Amino acid sequence: MTESCKIIGCGEAFSLLHQLRDVNILIHRSPDGDCIGGGYALYHILRQLGIRSRVTCADPIPPQFHDITDGVTFEDFTPACHVSVDVADRKLFGDLPDPDRNANILLCIDHHISNTRYARNLHWDPEASAACEVLFRFIRAQKLTLTRELAVCLYIGMATDTGCFQYSNAGAGCFEAVAEIKRAFPDLPYARINREMFVLKTPGRIALDANLMQNIRFAADGRVALIFASAELLSRLQVTDDDTDGIANLPMQVRGVEIGITVKQKEDGSYRISLRAGDHVDVSAMAKRYDGGGHVKAAGLTIHSGMPEAVCAELLETAKEFLTAGQAQ
Repeated sequence: MTESCKIIGCGEAFSLLHQLRDVNILIHRSPDGDCIGGGYALYHILRQLGIRSRVTCADPIPPQFHDITDGVTFEDFTPACHVSVDVADRKLFGDLPDPDRNANILLCIDHHISNTRYARNLHWDPEASAACEVLFRFIRAQKLTLTRELAVCLYIGMATDTGCFQYSNAGAGCFEAVAEIKRAFPDLPYARINREMFVLKTPGRIALDANLMQNIRFAADGRVALIFASAELLSRLQVTDDDTDGIANLPMQVRGVEIGITVKQKEDGSYRISLRAGDHVDVSAMAKRYDGGGHVKAAGLTIHSGMPEAVCAELLETAKEFLTAGQAQ
């Protein structure tokens, strides 16, 4: 946590942005729809204000987000400042090049309850469904123009962070924002976007899903479920990181599961773990035990070493502990 971090509202954030120039917008590694949509939305907002900016990510933007990225070309410039969007902890930036790696973050725009307040200023709403919902309210509060490009960014960000509006974080503010976007731009290809985001899968991903579900592990009388994607399996099926987007939701498809755990082994021997929860558990607290974080119902963490069986067994035991504690409340 940055000792001098200041939580600011829309007006103060707008005044701060208005003073900037040559802004580098940082989003998190393994980018998802909310950080991509939010980062590019901020780019379009800054363009309205006559401010040059670009979006920087440690990892490539997945091709299914072409509706956001098509037609956008960033100028080459030396950044004068750095702003982050949808990044709860600076370690989530990933392997950025210097000087971005250790940059002083002037402003963070976020919605994660686990935000570590690493930026000098934080425009933050942990009740919002997505960073893109925070940005939608920002646009409305400051009477900026909701352009077609912004509408696409914001819709995709909110849709993906709510699982196409099926998760509990999709509150009234989210639905109101989407309704206003759809009224303003009824001709956007919402159905096609939803199909690309939530339905279409590569043959490798279909094979991966089948393997993972066939080998799912259960604990606590079926209330905890874990799937394990080994580096060998991912390589054999020729599955890319883009293909694995969304597998974290597979364990929660089983009726009765309250905690879903997805363990993805990386080639360097580390493990990227995604946690999902039903009604009674705060998985952000479980992730925090391993120096991770996220939302109450969706969180993540990294375990840097260990044998697969031992890692999975420990996570199942930890999940049982948090399940018992959650149901006791």
